[in-house]
This record gives sequence, C-alpha cells and structure tokens, in this order.
Amino acid sequence: RTTNLVGMKTEKHDAVPNEPLNIQGSNRNLMPVIQQIPRLPMSLKPMSLNPIDAQRIPLSLGSLRRKLGEYSISTLLRIKNLSNGPLRLKSGVQLKQGSYIKSLNATDPNNGSVCYHLYPGTEIPPRSEVVVAARSVVGWTQVSGIEGELVYTNRDESWLFRIKFSNNRVRQVRKCQVLASHVGGYAGDKFWTISKDELDIKANNEVAITIDILRGDEGRRAVLNHAHAQLTVKTGFLLKNRTFGLGLQWLQRWVVLTPEDIVYSETIGCKKRSTIALKDISSVRLGFDMVKNNVFEIHTKVKESVPFRFCAVSPEERDDWIKKILDASSTFMIPEITSKVSSESTQSTIESGIECVENYSGTSILRDIETSVLS
Repeated sequence: RTTNLVGMKTEKHDAVPNEPLNIQGSNRNLMPVIQQIPRLPMSLKPMSLNPIDAQRIPLSLGSLRRKLGEYSISTLLRIKNLSNGPLRLKSGVQLKQGSYIKSLNATDPNNGSVCYHLYPGTEIPPRSEVVVAARSVVGWTQVSGIEGELVYTNRDESWLFRIKFSNNRVRQVRKCQVLASHVGGYAGDKFWTISKDELDIKANNEVAITIDILRGDEGRRAVLNHAHAQLTVKTGFLLKNRTFGLGLQWLQRWVVLTPEDIVYSETIGCKKRSTIALKDISSVRLGFDMVKNNVFEIHTKVKESVPFRFCAVSPEERDDWIKKILDASSTFMIPEITSKVSSESTQSTIESGIECVENYSGTSILRDIETSVLS
C-alpha cells in the first residue's frame, strides 16, 4: 500500500489585486476591523487526486459506493479540507445510533484489493479529502438508524467545524447540518467557511462537505458581513405561539433581531436557540387571536411551513417589531404585501395593497387586498 503513490495535480490561484473595499453607510464603523486584516498569501499546496481513509489509503469512490450499497442504511461523508493547514478531530468518535465502518474490503484506484478504514481519523491533512462512513445496526426489534456529530478544529483551535448527520428509516429523517463558528465570537484576521452538498438522500446517502478559509477581498468582505451580522437591531421578550395541536399555548421567548436573522430562545444567554433567516421572510403581517392581543405573524418562503406568531406587550411594541423586521429584511425580500403601520393610535391599518408573486415570466398580480382594520 505504501508504494501506491497518490497522483497530484497543481492548482494555480491568481493573486488578489490590492484594491480597497467600498465601505459605505453604517459599515463605516467597521473600518477598523477591515484595516486589521492582512492580505493572505495566495500560494496553495497541490490538492490530492484521490480521497483517503483514516489511515490515508487512497480509495476508489465507485468501489466504495458499491460496497456500501450492501447495507440497509449507510451514510457516506466526504470531508474536503481546502486549506493549507490540517484540521484536527476534536470529538465524534462515538455515534448516538449506528456504528462507524472500521474495515471494509474493496478495490483501490488501481483495482487492487484493499481494506478501507472508514472511521474518523485524528486529522484531515491539508488540501485533501477524507471519507468517513457509518452503517445501521440490526437489533432485536428493527434496524436502527444513524445519528452522530463530528467536530473538527483548525491548527490554533480558533475555529470549530461541526457536522451533525442522521439517517433514520423509521422516522424518515435523513439530514446533515454543518456549522463553522469562531471561538470567542470574533473572526479576527481569518474567516473560515463550511458547506455541504447532499448528493443522495436515500437510505444509502452521501454528503460532500467542504471546509476552506476565504482569502483576499472575499475574506475581508466575509469578516465585514460577519461583524455586521453581530449587530443588534432590537431585543426583547415576546410570547411565541406553539404550532402544535390547537395552537392555544403561548411561551415567553427572548427575541433578538440582527441584520441577518431573528434569533429566539427561552432565556437571555440560552445556548439552545432557534433562528428565522431574514432572507427567507416573505411578509410580516398583523395577526389575530381569540385570546391574545398585539399579535403579528412572520411568513416565510419555506415550503410547507406555518407562519411564526408572536405577541407583544402593547400595540406600540408590536408595531415597532413589525417595522424593524420589515426594514431589516427589505434588502433580502420582494415584499408580497405593501403594508403601513399606523403610529398615531393603538389601532393598526393594513392599507390596500397588491399581492404579487415572482415567476419565471416576471411578476404576476394575484389579487387586490382590501383595507381592513384590526383592533
């Protein structure tokens, strides 16, 4: 095996010109952040031609896919490190459900017999792709699913890269979530990204994951956007309606509106949080409830999703939330409804508007919206 050298290919990366960024408006207060960011060298190591296993043995994806197809449920993770430094495994050697495939007999890229080791290795070498595979375990009752989380870190442990994956036939859940976060909350002079591409979401699913560090102007803009997203537009406690059952239960939530998201949690500083991306919001409207007053609804473009319903302590507070959410999301969405919130009284009026939808042939008018008054 050691004599089977991996072919290498060279990638050329053009240098990034030293052009200043165009910082305007509210982003001027972030100029010190941009000035602190050095320009990274553009020299990159050659990328490995073939993916490798935990013991750095080059493998054939075609042969591996055929062998994994013999299992009733399997998950194949292809984790690619595009940076010039190694990524070290911080946690994830144990699964909540299922088991990693420690050995699998297959063929290598040269059609030779080989035994692959598909458990998480201690690190992902620079400019290489590592393959991790898990399978379901047959128990006394039925075939279990696969559920686990891998956490990697960069060389100085300033960034964490989380990969959560699950594949359960009974619950019909097959998903993979990835997240890159900076330890301490500030991105400093480097900005890492992690992305995924679910190539197959069937019983034997495959996910390609890419971890990279942004360079040049792209990296500086990412740091700017990251710092901008940390700004707080509005915070406060709201009641959120639960969508289960009859929808009669309202729970207090701490809500934070940023330029990118609406984040809500049970208490201030709670680690378990839920997020509504502003780019997914289609409209924000006044709501109605038989018991609660001062209700407003957030509608999203996500398929088969129900509106998020919140309740404020007063009509003025409700109107302020609506206005600030609409202002923050205006850069992401084409408004479905042109709405105006009256600030002169405790009643809010939705004036006549036009509901539109954007399709491939342009924007079409669906229907006119009549004026209505909600107390």
